[in-house]
Amino acid sequence: MKIRPFLHKDFRMRVDHIGVQQAPVIVIDNFLLDADQMVEHAATHSRFTPATALYPGIQAPIPAPYPLFAHFFTRTMVPEVFGLGDRDVIDSRCTFSIVTVPPDKVGLRQRIPHTDFLDPNHIVLLHYLYDAPGGGTAFYRHRSTGYEVMSVDQRERYETLLRAELEQAPPAGYIGGDTPIFEQIAAYDAVFNRAILYRSTSLHAASVPQGFSYSPDPRKGRLTANTTFFYGDAAAFFGPPRRPA
Repeated sequence: MKIRPFLHKDFRMRVDHIGVQQAPVIVIDNFLLDADQMVEHAATHSRFTPATALYPGIQAPIPAPYPLFAHFFTRTMVPEVFGLGDRDVIDSRCTFSIVTVPPDKVGLRQRIPHTDFLDPNHIVLLHYLYDAPGGGTAFYRHRSTGYEVMSVDQRERYETLLRAELEQAPPAGYIGGDTPIFEQIAAYDAVFNRAILYRSTSLHAASVPQGFSYSPDPRKGRLTANTTFFYGDAAAFFGPPRRPA
């Protein structure tokens, strides 16, 4: 991967706090130098296959240098913003992803907001490698529970209510804005080389605008680099540092 390990010279960062629960979202514009080379790598070297989870499209692994660079550039700000103390990354998953499947070809759960993990130590870095006015990512509140950020303890109540609501009013397409079940609390447009970081426990969904092409071509489609970092006790994972002999 021909990506130089440098931040873009016009790197800009801010921290938003969204919704009633004031969940932090880090927004970085002009993230990496040579981000266009990531698109070329995806187009010429990556082998995309259908996503195995709920993602409505195709995915391909990203070579290790990219998540290493991304972690290096964010390792100071993430623990501070998300209150992770002295935890550090002990695991990660990183893929190119492209939405290629229209809503009438996916399951009901793929059309509504979701969480990736229920462990608050999972932090998602979503890097937009395309431009799409009205596209991007939005965050939601579940109206009947008020949940914006999910926990293991809340899961059973949420699922019980949500199943009943979906039986009464199943969504016809991908969610876009407010619905009778969900209220949109924040939205971030897809701007090329913008990255957002958020807890995987936040209810969120891709914004898929009208007239979306669903192209599988990385140069034309909704290409993102999706990285999930798991922050844990590095000393417990790797063992205590060795003292010089």
